[in-house]
Amino acid sequence: MLSRIVRRAARTLLPRISGGGELGQQVALDSLPFRAETVIKGFLNGYFPMPGRDGKVQWRSPELRCVIPIDEFHVPKNVQRLLRQNKFEIRVNSSFENVIRACAEREETWITEDVISIYCDLHRRGFAHSVEAWQDDQLVGGLYGTCIGRFFATESQFHRVRDASKVAFVATFEILKAAGFVIHDVQFQTPYLEQFGSTLIPRDEFRKLQMESMLHRAEFRLPELVEA
Repeated sequence: MLSRIVRRAARTLLPRISGGGELGQQVALDSLPFRAETVIKGFLNGYFPMPGRDGKVQWRSPELRCVIPIDEFHVPKNVQRLLRQNKFEIRVNSSFENVIRACAEREETWITEDVISIYCDLHRRGFAHSVEAWQDDQLVGGLYGTCIGRFFATESQFHRVRDASKVAFVATFEILKAAGFVIHDVQFQTPYLEQFGSTLIPRDEFRKLQMESMLHRAEFRLPELVEA
């Protein structure tokens, strides 16, 4: 069952923009105030937020969407060796705001204070999660993303210790696979993502898979804590 906020978001936005084409949909989203419910509305329609240089949020839906099929996730041999070393402790949602702020610590970033505030609100509501790599009780890497039903979109990663984000990324797939997630959205193709098996799919196919994935609840937690 869809949660109340998702049902409300779908009811208030989908009828207004259906049939309006990509431009009409984008205009409708751009006209809305940027808040937690708007992010849900955007993802329900296949869009994701990306602030421009002026800091204003723009909604994007590329013709080809990059995803990593959960059942075809590939762990490179060098990362497999790294995992066997057990250099990092993986935690989930223990320090969400610190993760998103760490992701913003770079010369150019789309993660503004508004984005941080909205995603922390989404986290409190259960729609955003962090997967964290810790070492000697210090946060040294991780990622955060948006979660609706059995859909998860990785938004950004960071590392303070080499390879920490890779370990968190692999742990994320273990979470998604164990909990029966349908799709992992990574938005744009990059060489980093290619090593894990990312692929591009047409926008219409992505939206169909995305909507199917959002219809059922799933637990976002470490595999050993996922209930059978």
